[in-house]
Amino acid sequence: MPEIEKSMMVLYDFAFALSMVLYLPILMLRDKWHSGFRERLGFISQEMMETPAATRNIWVHAVSVGEAAAVEGIITGLRRDYPGHRIVLTVTTKTGHSFARQKYRDIALVLWSPLDLSIAAGKFVRAIRPVIYIVAETELWPNLFLRLSQDRVPIVIVNGRISDRAFPRYRFVRKLLQNTLRRVKIFAMQSRLDAERIIEMKADADRVHVTGNLKFDNVPEGVAAAPSDYGLDSEHRVLLGASTHPGEEDILLDIFQSLKSTDPALRLVLVPRHPERAFSVAETVRRAGFAPVLLSGNPAVIRQEEVLIVDSIGHLAALYSLAGVAFVGKSLTVNGGHNIIEPAVFGKPIVIGPHMQNFHDITQAFLTGNGVIQVKDAAGLKAAIKKLFEEPDTSRGLGDRARMIVHRHRGATERTLDLIRGVMPQ
Repeated sequence: MPEIEKSMMVLYDFAFALSMVLYLPILMLRDKWHSGFRERLGFISQEMMETPAATRNIWVHAVSVGEAAAVEGIITGLRRDYPGHRIVLTVTTKTGHSFARQKYRDIALVLWSPLDLSIAAGKFVRAIRPVIYIVAETELWPNLFLRLSQDRVPIVIVNGRISDRAFPRYRFVRKLLQNTLRRVKIFAMQSRLDAERIIEMKADADRVHVTGNLKFDNVPEGVAAAPSDYGLDSEHRVLLGASTHPGEEDILLDIFQSLKSTDPALRLVLVPRHPERAFSVAETVRRAGFAPVLLSGNPAVIRQEEVLIVDSIGHLAALYSLAGVAFVGKSLTVNGGHNIIEPAVFGKPIVIGPHMQNFHDITQAFLTGNGVIQVKDAAGLKAAIKKLFEEPDTSRGLGDRARMIVHRHRGATERTLDLIRGVMPQ
């Protein structure tokens, strides 16, 4: 490694360590510190060091719940193609780790991901000893990628994307990332725009491929849940607030208040994106004049003056199957958006706010195919929800078009697996 790059990596290591020290009090205050940080810092148990040692390991990394769900097809395909290998899945967030431990408990070793400090990255690479490293979306970690390349481990980015929000930041540091990008064997990007952006950041154009979005493949055909599991019955018409963020629950409660008097069967179900917010959401529900009911309390049939709050993960697909109208959050009061493919698979009418930057291409596909309603503000959301509940044919047509869009965009998983096979050590 050239001396200039060595110096840059030392500075990066120092800056990363300093930022972690400064950020630690914020993690504590926000209750985001957890026991997994010890492992992420490189304090790896002897059991973990020994567990992967006896096998050839494929290392897959996914930041959180969305990415961990997106790589399901990739993990399934790798297990099929390489039965003699173990899948090691690393995850960064608490919710992602909990989701992955539950979803992949029988097919993968789930660990916390290392912080990008040279010591932590080195310990993880020595412990896992991967034959290949596959990272979902565009996670670029200079220390980890350097250590992997030193051990001649191929690095593959799958479902790669660069959001409108992230692109200016990446461009600002693209000279610093050039060596990191050079170490990546395959960039399997979601769209042509994502491919152009990674090339503009100086990725080798010959290694960049447009494969489509894995999330279109990794949502199974919808199977309807039993309403009674959620305190509902077949006569209820459900307004579902999915993956909501602060401020969005207030708006949905106001809409529910205005619609319920003319629709006795209407029920409101709120699924906060972060289940730990359930108690603060319950306070919001009380202030709005309703009685909050937590799913963990195994509720009886929900009355109209009650609002169901889902306080654990793993229920959203079932609730999409029961929804009359689904509002997908982090799109009205917060920037970013969430995935709208899952409700589309169930043929549900979907409404979103204006802020879908993290799912730009997915949103565009649905808007082009008239498979989603995007509103500008709370008033627009209220009008859209009211119209969909009052006009069954409009609602049904919107859901049917959404389902067709999903079917048209499938196939990214096999295209990505083909590329992985091309660099997989034999």
